[in-house]
Amino acid sequence: MTQQETRGRWLGPDGWFNGVCTHDSIVQELREDDDAGKGPLFIPAPLDLHVHGGGGADVMQGDAALRTVLETHAAHGTAGLLATSVTAPFEAIEEFLASAGRVRRELEASASSGKADGKSGSHLLGVHLEGPFISPGKLGAQPNYPAPLDMQRLESWFKTGLVRVITYAPELDEKQLVPGLCKRYNVRAQIGHTLCSWATAAAAMLQGAGVTHLYNAMSPVLHRDGGAAVAALAYASHAEIITDGIHVDKAAFDAARRAIDGLYSITDATAAAGMPDGQYQLGSLSIDKVGHRVVLPDGTLAGSCLTQQRSMQVLRGWGLSWEQIAQLSSVVPAQWLQRDDYGRIAPGARACWLEINNDEPEALWLDGTRQTLETLP
Repeated sequence: MTQQETRGRWLGPDGWFNGVCTHDSIVQELREDDDAGKGPLFIPAPLDLHVHGGGGADVMQGDAALRTVLETHAAHGTAGLLATSVTAPFEAIEEFLASAGRVRRELEASASSGKADGKSGSHLLGVHLEGPFISPGKLGAQPNYPAPLDMQRLESWFKTGLVRVITYAPELDEKQLVPGLCKRYNVRAQIGHTLCSWATAAAAMLQGAGVTHLYNAMSPVLHRDGGAAVAALAYASHAEIITDGIHVDKAAFDAARRAIDGLYSITDATAAAGMPDGQYQLGSLSIDKVGHRVVLPDGTLAGSCLTQQRSMQVLRGWGLSWEQIAQLSSVVPAQWLQRDDYGRIAPGARACWLEINNDEPEALWLDGTRQTLETLP
């Protein structure tokens, strides 16, 4: 890729500065230039560690569907994502892992050969397994395939090298084996879809577990006999939170920001993301998009139709600065995944950033190539 210079106001590791970035697919140099401040704002490109679908496709529907999901989320501002399963029979999860492996190999081969076209999809950072080792009493919108903890099966999935995050219910893990196995394979354990006590949750967190979609599908915040959510506010180092303004109210979001240094935003997007109102799939379930909500036939929230653009619109409406939004959407998730090539604009990092004009995200730069974002539906 030809080296180029991009000018604007940059959010670097030490704060904002006016300057010029010299880059190809990698940042080579950043130098200050007062005149460059007349250009757009640039923040580190968002990562989304919890994505079930988008563009009408579900990540568990095969290779073509997964590519559609990647293209959809790039078109709305996400540089990299974890394809996230739903609870399903073991065979379906293994088919999903095989599909993710094929797609990632194809994308890596295309990138190394230089044959990737100018409009790329989000980078496939790996897989987030949401279940199947979750509480049958707290499925939320998960299909009804919860399973008892099977450490041998879980390790076989980790051995694929694809799994980066696993959501599990810690009450199924009486011997507290999951966090240790995760550390062996560099996988992040997260508790979720759980009815556990605060003490059980705290024990997992003290072993390094994070939290999946804080507040949602878990035992609640109570001043006595509280559950996973209150333990998260007290003890968690990292936690996801859905920033659509529907799953979590502003006050609960603000409380989480004050309590958890490693809070980061996710979409929990389904196939309905980036699509008009209508009926879509979430694993084996039928879901309906109505406005900004995605629901099961009984009205239960079923993931979201959230995109990065919409998430940022909500967060700006809640009074967050672009620097705070970058922390939630990019810096912290990159740190949680231990990826120093994302989450920062600095020499040696990927040339991936979000371009903001007139206080609105306008383009995503992926490995040095600018892609104008699609209009919000």
